[in-house]
Amino acid sequence: MRMDRISVSDRLSLRAQIALATMILCVLLVAAGSLAAALIGQRKTGELIGRELAELAASMADRLDRGMFERYREIGIIADLETLQPVWQTEPAVLRRTLEHLQASFPDYAWIGFADADGTVRAATRGMLDGASVAKRPWFASGLAGPFIGDVHEAVLLAGLLGPRTGREPFRFVDVAYPVHGADGAVIGVLGAHLSWDWAEETRRAVLAVNEHFTGAEILVLDSEGRVLLGPNTGARLLDAAQLARVQAQPGGMGLLEGQQAGWLTGYAVAGGYRSYPGLGWIVLARQPAAIASQPVRDLAQAILLVGFGLSLLGGLAAWILAGRLTRPVRQLTAEAERIGRDDHVHTLPRLGGAREVVLLSRALRSLLRRLGLAEEKLQEAEREIDHQAEETRELSADLERLRRLAETDPLTGLLNRRAFLDAAARQVAYARRYDRALAVVVADIDHFKAVNDRHGHAAGDVAIRAVAGRLQQAARDSDLVARFGGEEFVVLLMESDIAAAVSYAERVRGAIGASPVDLGTDGNGRAAAVTLTVSLGCTVLGQDDRDVQDAIDRADGALYAAKAAGRNRVRISVAERNAAE
Repeated sequence: MRMDRISVSDRLSLRAQIALATMILCVLLVAAGSLAAALIGQRKTGELIGRELAELAASMADRLDRGMFERYREIGIIADLETLQPVWQTEPAVLRRTLEHLQASFPDYAWIGFADADGTVRAATRGMLDGASVAKRPWFASGLAGPFIGDVHEAVLLAGLLGPRTGREPFRFVDVAYPVHGADGAVIGVLGAHLSWDWAEETRRAVLAVNEHFTGAEILVLDSEGRVLLGPNTGARLLDAAQLARVQAQPGGMGLLEGQQAGWLTGYAVAGGYRSYPGLGWIVLARQPAAIASQPVRDLAQAILLVGFGLSLLGGLAAWILAGRLTRPVRQLTAEAERIGRDDHVHTLPRLGGAREVVLLSRALRSLLRRLGLAEEKLQEAEREIDHQAEETRELSADLERLRRLAETDPLTGLLNRRAFLDAAARQVAYARRYDRALAVVVADIDHFKAVNDRHGHAAGDVAIRAVAGRLQQAARDSDLVARFGGEEFVVLLMESDIAAAVSYAERVRGAIGASPVDLGTDGNGRAAAVTLTVSLGCTVLGQDDRDVQDAIDRADGALYAAKAAGRNRVRISVAERNAAE
């Protein structure tokens, strides 16, 4: 015997459900509030830290610009000092000592040298490149024409002269060059200096040290084309054309890499130069892991959750106590109701108070009990009437089912008749066109059927029709539709079938009918009679231009007549399928 399952709510008292619902509501409200606070806090924190990172990037850009301005100005001052004019064309040893003294004063320069107007290095610090030609170097060619400052690049001529490099990064420099003029004002050479790019690394460390509250923060320096000059993956292109256009339109801001580097908050600024230093368009990016930046917000949300869960427990306990007082009248009413029918002295319920709903409920139940007797009698009378009507309904349903079958079924074969077939086929055609499924139509006709009627009688003809109908139905699937259209003509609608499947079905039917003679019973002389039947079949498939299934039936019927004309007992496909095959 199967027992109905009892739900959890049916097992819990109303008091427990009120307390539990209150606790769950509190938990949901606390969770929703914590989530909202976390989302709002995270968004606000992201905006705040984004602006601070933009300020950090701007601070780094400003230091770079000021530092480059100082280097740019230093070389310019040295090149223009009148006191040094006698030195430029003196003995190389004297000039070298002067340059090395300058380098000692400005240690950020990895190399300082003076090249004559033809590009030959007259003297340089530590004797590096003395006598070498730098005529093709950009800093020299540009320095002849005026002050020049070049972007960061790796050492070429100096790579083998500067000694071993600690770390994996190659030597990289920023070139600064100024023309040197003689007493007559003519250019006598170029003073060039290679500013070590390590200076930028030291500047970055200094900026990060001052802003140590940015835990896990990084500062990257990119060139004007968006390639990394300082930071991870040196030389890699970090910004695309759209981002570079944004930088040009807005030289400072936050969120430049939003979506490209998930998990980071970013700010940026452009080092646009300082005073006489024109700037090289360096882009400074400052970024911090979003997980670190939002950690205080998550800590706050967790604290809110913990406090909220504690308050939810207290709320549940308070709800349990209050619910006990509120549901006490209901429990009393339930206990009294349980006695009705068990205690002969209890026929009604007491009047209870405590809440308006309890008063109304007890009043309604007392009124209900007074009406139960009359209601029970009316119910019994109604049940008898329902039983009588149900019996009449069952008989009517059975009659309607028999009428429906008679209306849709061929009485001789039990197959669908023409009207029922066309109705069902219209639905299948609509389905096939909606979901792009194939449909095939096969039309079959018994060969020389008139001879069977003339020789053996109409009763034998009916036996032959039923036999052919049975073979057609046996070869079809449950989803296919088989109908008798009248006389000895049959139509089959094959679902999910192309022309090859239709021909295969038709050949199976043709072979099965021709292989087994049909027993016609006994003839007029009492002798057993049998006849071997053959059928001709025409096949086609539903086309896109067909208005309805009748167009396909007409083509299959044309193929049937082609089979008859070809000698009967064969299968033919419609002209449309033959043309498609050719």
